[in-house]
Amino acid sequence: MNEIVIDVTPRTEFGKNPSRRLRRSGMIPGIVYGSQKPPVPISVDPKQVERILHLESGVNTVFMLHLVGKDQRRYAMIKDFQADPVSNRLQHADFIRIQMDEAVQVNVPIQTVGEAPGVKLDQGILDMPLREIRIESLPADIPDHIQVDISALKIGDSIRVAELKVPPKVKILTETNQVVAVVTPPAKEEEPGAAPVAEVTEPEVIKKGKAASEEEGAAEEAPAKEGKSEKKESKKEA
Repeated sequence: MNEIVIDVTPRTEFGKNPSRRLRRSGMIPGIVYGSQKPPVPISVDPKQVERILHLESGVNTVFMLHLVGKDQRRYAMIKDFQADPVSNRLQHADFIRIQMDEAVQVNVPIQTVGEAPGVKLDQGILDMPLREIRIESLPADIPDHIQVDISALKIGDSIRVAELKVPPKVKILTETNQVVAVVTPPAKEEEPGAAPVAEVTEPEVIKKGKAASEEEGAAEEAPAKEGKSEKKESKKEA
């Protein structure tokens, strides 16, 4: 594969407004740091960055960074990038300087190979709790991905990090006991049960009727008491 070269230009203006003007011109702001040297603010063509991100190696791609104007070149990798959540256009990119004779630590994606019989024959479900692992190697030895063979997995079987096969010059940093892939039993369908019987309660109208009767009885007793009071008063007058 031919060596990839990205041209970057030193940036002298900072802040939101200069960054907006830079993006309107078709460039994006970025920064280069690492190797115990001062960070250098730069501007870069987002298309060059996207070209690297679309490669199988993605952010783990090693390329040559060319500082235009100073004619400086050195190996680098994409450390981080930001994209607009709506348009998905790149807004910012960070690059890290690397030494080809010094080991780096990166995350590498896991790629499955084969078809698990527990899924194909027994309708099990393949679960991948771990989608990538952390490794350490020289920049030139970074693999694009780590393959895991699932062609022997039956229901209940799993593969752990310790069982992964990696190139001899690659060191795995992820905890070796972590599960990479497991085949779980198919989900059980719930059997339709009998409809719950509604609890029978006394109709509200009966309660109201009872209350009404009590109110009527109280109303009838009231005149009777008033009548007795009138009789007593008439005797006194006599």
